[in-house]
Formats: sequence, C-alpha cells, structure tokens
Amino acid sequence: MSTKRIFFYAITLTFTLLTYNHVNSQENTNLESETIKIKDTITRLEKNLREAKLKELKIKWEPAPSLSSQDDMFEMNLRGRIFSDVAWISDKDDNINIKATEFRTARLGIEGKAWKSIKYKLEIDFADEEVNLKDSFIEWKTSSGVKWSAGQFKTPNSLDEQTSSRHIALMERASFTDAFELARRIGIAAGFSDEIWTAKIGIFRGSNEIDEENEGYEIASRFTFSPAIEQTQLHLGVSFRQRNTGDLSEFRYEQRPHMHLSPTRFVATERIAEKDFLYSLEFAAINGPVWLTSEYAWLKADTGLNNKPTFSGGYIEAGFFLTGESRSYNPDKGSWDRTKVSKPVYTGGLGAVALTARYDTIDLSEPGYRGGKQNSFILGLNWYLNRHTRVMLNYNNSSVKKSQDIVINGVDGRNKINGFGIRAQVDW
Repeated sequence: MSTKRIFFYAITLTFTLLTYNHVNSQENTNLESETIKIKDTITRLEKNLREAKLKELKIKWEPAPSLSSQDDMFEMNLRGRIFSDVAWISDKDDNINIKATEFRTARLGIEGKAWKSIKYKLEIDFADEEVNLKDSFIEWKTSSGVKWSAGQFKTPNSLDEQTSSRHIALMERASFTDAFELARRIGIAAGFSDEIWTAKIGIFRGSNEIDEENEGYEIASRFTFSPAIEQTQLHLGVSFRQRNTGDLSEFRYEQRPHMHLSPTRFVATERIAEKDFLYSLEFAAINGPVWLTSEYAWLKADTGLNNKPTFSGGYIEAGFFLTGESRSYNPDKGSWDRTKVSKPVYTGGLGAVALTARYDTIDLSEPGYRGGKQNSFILGLNWYLNRHTRVMLNYNNSSVKKSQDIVINGVDGRNKINGFGIRAQVDW
C-alpha cells in the first residue's frame, strides 16, 4: 500500500472519530438539559400540588359542620343550642300559680381561629323574642402561653358560672350567681393555664346592652388548682370581684326561686350600693360515677353610709351516674365539661342517666336590711340521649324568711315555693 493511501485512511479515521465524539457529547449535553427541565417541572408540579392541597377544606361533623384548612391555620365552627322549658310553680300564700313554657335559650353562633394563634367567638340568643349578644370576643395565645381576651365575655368568677349552661347539672345555676350579677361584660383579660393550674384577671366596663357615658368598672380574677389524687379528680378555686356603678343606678340584689319561669323574686333588697366587693371559694371532687361540689360567696356592699352590709350565698351538691359514666371536668378552664355517653340511644343503648341533689342558699338580710333569706332543696334527673342531647327534670322546694320588704311574702316575711320543671336540650 502506498504512503499516500495510508495517510488518507489515517486522516479519514481521525475525522470520523472526532465527529462521533462531538455528536455524542452534544447528545449527552442535550440529554442532561432535558433531564434538568423534567426535574424542574416535577418540582413545580409537586409545589403546586402541595399549595392546592393546603387550600383544600377539611370538613367534619361534630355534630355541626367544622371547616378548617389543611395547615390548621384557619378554622370555623357553627355553634348553637336550644333549651325548651316547661314549668309548674306555686307558693304557699297563693300569689302565683305558674303553668308556662319558654325557650330558655335559642342561640346561634360561630367560633374558630384565624392564623392559628388568634381565636374568635360570636353568639346571639333569640329567646324571649329578643336579640341578645352573648359571647363576642377574640383571643390571642402568645408563645409564652398567656391568653389575652378582648370583647364581651363572662367575668372570671365561680365554678358554676364558668361552666357552660350545656354542662351544668341542674336547669339553673346557684342563686348567688344571679343575685350578685355574675355576668358578661366588655373588657380585656389575661389568663394562663397548665395541667393543674389556671389564673385569669380582667378589667371590664358595662356590657353591650349598657350605653351610659360612665359605665363604671369591674375588676375580677379567678385562680384554680385541680390535682388528681389516685382515682379522684379534685378542684379548688377562689375568685374576687370589685365593681363601681359609675353613672348607672345603684346595685340591687335579688333572686327568684330555682325556676326561671317564676315572674317573682321572693328575696330582694332596694337599690343600696354604689360599690361592692365579692369573694368566693370553690370545691369539687370526682371519683368514678360520683361527684361532689360546693361554693360559697360573700359580698360586701358599700352603701355610702357608715354600715356596709355583707350578703352571702352558696350551695352543696352531690351527683351520681346510674349508668356508670363520670362527670367530665376540664382542668384547662377549671370548669365542668361535656359528658361522654358510653352507650348513646342511637346505638341501641340507654344513654346516660344521672341523679343530682343540691342545697342552695342566698342570704340578703342584715341589720337594717330586710332582703330576706331563701333556702332551696333541688332534685334533678338528667337523661343524656347522646353527648349533645339531654332531657332534664328538676324539682325544687324553697323556703323564704326575713323578707318583709317583699309585699308578696306578707307581714311575716315568710313563704314557701314549689316548682317542677322539664327541659329538652340540644346543642351543636
């Protein structure tokens, strides 16, 4: 083979190899570029999918619909309750003979959270053909665990008052909570709780129904301690309240018998106080199906005169679940909670049945003040069809004395009142 031909073959082979390597390198480069593009596309799709999923609603029924975002940043719950009552009430002096019905409560509301640490609640009651604003507040839980509340809510006083009417053992709360006007007010409060302690203090001025230029003020606080000792859950509490009338009328203290349908208050003072100071003690114990609870409160009224009468009230209550359930308690709030029914009727069970007995007293009599004293014995039967529905039967016998300022009691200031009530209740 000639030298020229060998040289020609060598050049051809070299050119072919260089061309192949260039093409192969270019193909590899293109393949890597396409792979990167595919990975970017997959990453974007995954991100879009995550964002789309976060925007989806989580819906559950409890028993009303509860809506929340996937990241739990937002939540909205519909709330409401209906209490339908019937009562028979009469007194020994034949002044009243009540056979009547009422919607004790017909309430709708909404509560939830916005941006996780902010909670809100709004409830309106339509009973008695009126529109009354109940709880209406926002609550911010800080990183330190302190909860700040602003709006209209109950002043922090009394175990019975802090317990929702959905979970109290009898149709009405203790007499002193009404006589001493423990109620919702507009204000700001700070609270803290852990597994066994709660503390809350707030300052308040009037309520949504009050429109005076100077609504006075209320300062209230409550502290609870709820240790568990073996099988027994304990609750100990103390609360205080100082208030001033401002431009409002002077304070008056009065109370009806246990039934709300009674149009008459058999113990009452005149409007006597510009200021008053209340303090109360709380106790409760739960062991299996048995519970025991008691409270007592004292109120010192500042009448602007030399004397400052002290009125008082309280109760002792015992209860027992015939079907074996245990009364629920929430240590985070220091209050009674929703009963857990073991065998609700919708599963073919009996539901839960509980008996309650209470001795209740309110004393509005002091030297120079004849508001009277009322002692009541109350028996109650609760039948829980499920966790959100129950039927209540209450019987009360109230004895009144030292109540000469109330004409209906006669010149001796004495009377006796009997009442029987039935309530059908549902909440959501």
